[in-house]
Amino acid sequence: MARVWHRLAAAAFSVSLVVVLSQCKGLKPTPGAPCVSNGKYQCTDPQNALLCQGGKMVPISCKGPKGCSGMGVSSQCDDDFASAGEGCMMAVSGDNLACGTDKLTELTCVAGLWKLTRTCKGPKKCTINGTMINCDDSMGDVNDPCTVEAGDNNYGCTTDKKIEVVCDASTSKFLPSNTCRGPKGCYIENDKVFCDQSMARLGDKCRPVDNHSCSEDATQELKCSPQFTWIKQRDCKHSGCKIKSSEVYCD
Repeated sequence: MARVWHRLAAAAFSVSLVVVLSQCKGLKPTPGAPCVSNGKYQCTDPQNALLCQGGKMVPISCKGPKGCSGMGVSSQCDDDFASAGEGCMMAVSGDNLACGTDKLTELTCVAGLWKLTRTCKGPKKCTINGTMINCDDSMGDVNDPCTVEAGDNNYGCTTDKKIEVVCDASTSKFLPSNTCRGPKGCYIENDKVFCDQSMARLGDKCRPVDNHSCSEDATQELKCSPQFTWIKQRDCKHSGCKIKSSEVYCD
């Protein structure tokens, strides 16, 4: 589901990134050049800056709507949006977060570089309001990066609405939880994920165990096995397999 996080570093830096320019007596800083004033930076163009970080000047991106602007103590870098792999300002405490420029991803500043944290493929995408970042991960595809919080299994639908996915805590990736081959597919109502299992296919993922469904050609009744995959229960040779009032009928 959609998640909202405080951009702690943004509150500390993006809002108040007011630092003096490099004191090099007129010499422009260059990437990799040694420096002594960590945290100080200088705009190099409307969307980029050089930051003194870890004792050297490193390039960082300023792809937020305000870009990089100002001179001297009035300089400001808007890092609300960025691309994975670009340089960023590390947070003193908490995390420095940003939305991807496509608004479909959430990024975290790790060791001075923006790293993809999770995808935000739900209808609200990734948005920023002040110091708050909102990532709508109600939709995500298999193997997309994701996050899990205590007490929240974090289910979603794939973008083609054919699979219910769950965020696997051990890999931090969306994995198949259920196939949804019924006419309604996988859908979300009131922040809850629903999966139409009125039709199924042998070998597909399923849950819960002992759930029943019909094959897509209506010739077999299927059952969800203890291994969480659909197996054949029996053939329906006469009137086929039908579902009425959530009950499976096989003749």
